[in-house]
Amino acid sequence: MSRTKVSTEKQRARGSIHLGGMLLVLLLIVIIYFAVGAYGASRWMKPRRNPEFGATPAAFNLEYQDVRIPSRDAGIELSGWWIPRAGSSRAIVMVHGRGENRTTEFYDHFLDLGAKLNTFQGRGFNILMIDLRAHGLSGGEYCAWGVGERHDVEGAVDWIKQRGMQPAGIGALGASLGATSSVYATAEDPDISALVTDGAGIDEYPGIQRSWTRTTGTPQLFFPAGVLMERLLYGYDMRTLRPVEAMKRIPPRPFLLIYGLKELPADSDRRRVLNQEFPGANLWVVPGAAHTGAYTATPEAYLNKVGAFFETNLK
Repeated sequence: MSRTKVSTEKQRARGSIHLGGMLLVLLLIVIIYFAVGAYGASRWMKPRRNPEFGATPAAFNLEYQDVRIPSRDAGIELSGWWIPRAGSSRAIVMVHGRGENRTTEFYDHFLDLGAKLNTFQGRGFNILMIDLRAHGLSGGEYCAWGVGERHDVEGAVDWIKQRGMQPAGIGALGASLGATSSVYATAEDPDISALVTDGAGIDEYPGIQRSWTRTTGTPQLFFPAGVLMERLLYGYDMRTLRPVEAMKRIPPRPFLLIYGLKELPADSDRRRVLNQEFPGANLWVVPGAAHTGAYTATPEAYLNKVGAFFETNLK
């Protein structure tokens, strides 16, 4: 065998080893990329759980019951408080946002609002405050963008109807994730007769993309992998999350959209989308308020507006 032929074969062998090494490195990079994406998706799906409550309705001299409520999703049981109002045939389901619970929402003032609605203008409403799945004392492990949580709101409505109340007297008030969940639930369940949302999603995907690093702790370049892995592992496609489309299915039932001006400036893309996709929205934008901060910014005006809305639209 000539020296030239031997040299050529050695070069080919070295080339094959080099190519194999490059492919192995590339494979490892791909595996790491999607593994980090899967980790980020799991962080999205598992919100902070806070099982501690700052107070109970007893702090407002109100009678209440600890209740367990089945979600319409089989196997998930929700924890909540039923705050009855003697003589009232009307009830409001109050639903907190991501990472909060039935007292910590609205910067620890959610129960304060519930107590005041219970006694509103001397007549008031029955109040059912729930912890969403994977929050507070409720069951469930994963958070599902409001698409899954809509079944929690619907389960709360079922529970109220089992107490003999009619759909015409049932409303919902949701904040942040609870608002988005209530939008999806109301669009699907005709037994919710009036809806108030505070900080509901409009077109979720751009906001999810912007907050990826802050929420998951992973660099932005892993976001596409996170989107894919969330769809593969959990069955949710973040790109399709557009609560504004569900809002269109709620009328002619009345609903009120509340936002803080800091989260929905007049020149923002979200405001433009809302005005374009749903021009007939009953919208209240509170100056100086951030996301879910409208109640703490203007508590009296907020109570009067929300209370009057339910007073008018629940029978």
